[in-house]
Parts: sequence; structure tokens; C-alpha cells
Amino acid sequence: MTDPRGEGDDFVVGGGRALSGGGEAQKWGIAGVGLLLSVFAGALYARTLAPSVMPGDYAEFQMSAAVLGVPHPTGYPLYVLLGKLFTLLPLGDVAYRVNLSSAVYMAGAVGILYAVAVRLFGLIGLRRMWPTAAVGAGLFAVAPTVWSMSLVARSYALNALLVGSVIFALISWRQSGNPRWFYASCLLIGLSLVHHGTTYLLLPGYGFYLLFVEVERHRGSLEHRPIRRRMLGVLWFVVGISPILFLVYRFVGGSPYYWGNPTSWKDFFNLLTGGPFHDQVMGYGWGSQLERLAFGIGQLSGQYTPVGIAGGVAGLAVLWRARRVEATLLSVMMLGNFLFAMNYSLVGYLYFIPTYLIWGVLMSMGLAWVCYALARALSRVSLVALRAGAALVGVALAGSIIYMSALRYPNIDQSGQRGVRDAVLALLNSAPQGASMYLDWEELSVVRFYRLVYGMRADLTLHSGDPSDWAKGVYCDLTSGTAVYVGNFAGAQPPLIARDFALQEASVGWRVTKVTNGGLYELPACGTCATCR
Repeated sequence: MTDPRGEGDDFVVGGGRALSGGGEAQKWGIAGVGLLLSVFAGALYARTLAPSVMPGDYAEFQMSAAVLGVPHPTGYPLYVLLGKLFTLLPLGDVAYRVNLSSAVYMAGAVGILYAVAVRLFGLIGLRRMWPTAAVGAGLFAVAPTVWSMSLVARSYALNALLVGSVIFALISWRQSGNPRWFYASCLLIGLSLVHHGTTYLLLPGYGFYLLFVEVERHRGSLEHRPIRRRMLGVLWFVVGISPILFLVYRFVGGSPYYWGNPTSWKDFFNLLTGGPFHDQVMGYGWGSQLERLAFGIGQLSGQYTPVGIAGGVAGLAVLWRARRVEATLLSVMMLGNFLFAMNYSLVGYLYFIPTYLIWGVLMSMGLAWVCYALARALSRVSLVALRAGAALVGVALAGSIIYMSALRYPNIDQSGQRGVRDAVLALLNSAPQGASMYLDWEELSVVRFYRLVYGMRADLTLHSGDPSDWAKGVYCDLTSGTAVYVGNFAGAQPPLIARDFALQEASVGWRVTKVTNGGLYELPACGTCATCR
């Protein structure tokens, strides 16, 4: 059995002495490359970042961070609290600052991926292959879904950073035996749980790894009084989940925005556990699993190409041969995330990002194994051949990352996306006093952002819900002399509104100008509402 603390396990690919080594200068160089990777990713994301407010969930997250509100389930308290800090930056508008937080989080995740791969290389005796870790991290950074979720206000970038950080802390705990890494693991797992509900699917992997390390340490008599460390670990875990108290505080004390407007503790826990979206889990049924598996593999291939899939498979095989405990950790985590994402029927493709992060580590390991074998073969020829081969491979790999970045750039770039902002501001500036607006979620969130963040147009009455229910309200508003606007629904005019009313195009949706099918409506004696439907 290999020593869990060692960095130079005698793992040999094809026989011979394992590559290892490097002094202080090399350690600083390795760390410097990781920092440069994060800076590169951050600069790329900042260059392509969405410059202002975006529709739907994006606007909701931007607004919630600014006013310390509570967005849709599961409430995302950690994201909101950290996002509030970003809103204090003197850069762009408030929405831009919250978008920027995603770029920072994902750039950090790129660096963490690199650090995890380098640490694993040290554990299996391939430390001199550390440059290949930069390739896996670079490919992750420019993967289409990863890149696109780094440009907008969503929860996925912070989730990737937390998942990668947990992996690094766990591996460092087993390797070093330093209890600080154990405490860091407990803290980060708590933060992950309170941030994103899908972390529960990763708990079997975390639990197995922590339990194995405890048994390993007990058998090796590496610790005489583990109770104190374990109690402190529980304490740090509690600290990690403490942001949930923000949701409690806002529920009890009130909030400028609280999704669903919960009025009971049952409503509160329904939001906390993601109750409104439970029907989306396993949304395709057991009979569609082969089709969903193909979908998941297709998503992975779309990020890394089939060559990347093959490299990850090779890396997983290398890891299973050399470090089965770490291989189990990553495999169980990836399996839980992959099965959930491929079956989640609401934008499930976005939930694969933790799998993409782990696969980036595995691709690095597969490439390290190939480079190790190539280095052994070339070293038998001459040192010049070895150096030339290494330079050629390095240029080819760097070129492939640059090529994919350039190829994907036009389709992913969000830096010119100001249309939503301009259209909504035009509507808010032109709508008459006291107007009534019937909007779907995508547009309502943007109007609400400007109302709550910038205090604009508190006089407007906002309606959402099912557009098939809008007709009565529109009729009542119009006949009472109130200006009425309706927004897009699924990209088109709401069908009942278009049938019964005359519509004039507005900057957002349409202004309702008159009733064209008044015979379908009747007013009761009180004259306050339409009742025919």
C-alpha cells in the first residue's frame, strides 16, 4: 500500500523509475503557472462578460445580491451575501458587478482544477509532468458551458469553485495529515451544501473519503486523540452552513424580495429544499435512461471533444491503478452529478459543470501518462530529442486551447448584450403614470431589478403568472382608463390578449390600445371586474 502522505509513490507506467522531484524554485514555478491560468481565465471572462442586467434568473440574482433579497429555491444565501460585496465595487452598474463575481469564481475554479491535478501527479510519481495540468485546466476554462456561465449572474461558477476546493482540501488532508486541511474540508463542505442543493449528490463521495482516512489513521496509529479534531471539524461544518441563518433572518424580519413570499415555516422549508422543482428530478423517467445517457455523453463531448473523453478515460484508469481511494472519491462524485444532470428536465445541461471540472483533472492525468511514456521513449534517443519533443507537444497543446477559444469566442461573447437593459429602460421612461404591466418571468425580473435596486417606477403595477389569466385584468385596467402593457410569452404575443385586444408594439412587448372583442366580457353591477371567463 502506498503511503497516503507521500508525494513520491513509486507508480511506474511501463516499468522503470517514477518521475518525481523539483526543488523550491520549481514549486514556485508550478504555483506561478496556476496563478497565470486563473488570471488568463479571469481576463477572458472579463473581456466577454455581460455588461449589464440580463433577463429572468440572471436579473433575479443581480437584484437579490444588491438588496439582500432571497432568490428562487434554494435561496442561495452564500451567493447573495458574497454578491453584495461585489455590488460595492466602483465598476460598471450593479448588474455588471454581480456578473463579475461569476468570472472571479470560475477563474478560481480553473486554478483549483490545476492545483488538484498537480497534487495528484505528486501522489502518483508524475510530478515532472505538471505542465499537463495546465492543459486540463485550460480546456476546462474554455469549455462552452463553463465559459458561458462565467459571464452572467448564476450560481454555477461559485458551485464549481467550492466543489474543486473541497476535492483539493480532502486530498491534502490525507496526504499531509495536517488537521487544518480537515477543518478546511468540513468548512467547505458546509458552504457547498448551503450554496447549491446538488451538493447532496456529492456527499457519498465526501463521506467515503473522510471515513477511509479516519480508518487509515486509526490503523496507522497516526493520532492519539482524534475526538478533539473531530469536534472541531463539526464546528467548522456548522460555520459552513451558517449562511442559512440569513434566510431565516429575512423570513422572520422581512425582505424587500423573497421568492414565493413564504408565510409559514412549511413554505420556508419548501423553498430551502427546492420543493417547487422536485418534479424536475428524474423528469424523463426510467424508460429514457439510455437516451439520457447519450445526451450526457454528448454534452461532455461538446465541451472536450471525443479526444478529451478518451483522455479522461485514460486518466481515470491511471488514477485507479495508482490511487484507488482518490479514484473512488472522484468517480462517486462524478457519477452522482452526472446521473442527476442527465435526468434533470429543467436546463439540466448546466448542472454538468462539476463533472466537467473532474473530467478536466482526469484529462490532465491521461495526458501526463502519454507524455511520460513519450519522454521515456525519447530519452533513449537523446536529450535533444526529448527537449524538442516536449517543446513540440507543448506548442501543439497550447495552440489547441487558443484555437478552441477563438472558435468559440463569437458565440459565447456577451460583452455587447445591452439590448435587454435598453429596452426595459425605454419602457420605464415612457410608460404613463400608474400603468399596469403584465409580464412573464424573463421581463418581470428586469423591471423588478430597476424598481428595487434603483428605485425606479414604484407607481407601476406589475402582474405575472399564467398569461391565459391576464385577459380579465387587462380588460378591467383598460376600461378604467389605465395604460396597459403586455410582454412576450414564449417569444410571441399572449394568444388570448392578441385575440381580444388591439396591440401596439412597445420597447418591451406591446401596449394594449383598445378592446376588439368586448362582447366576450361583461361587467357586473359593481363595475369593478370582468367575470365572463
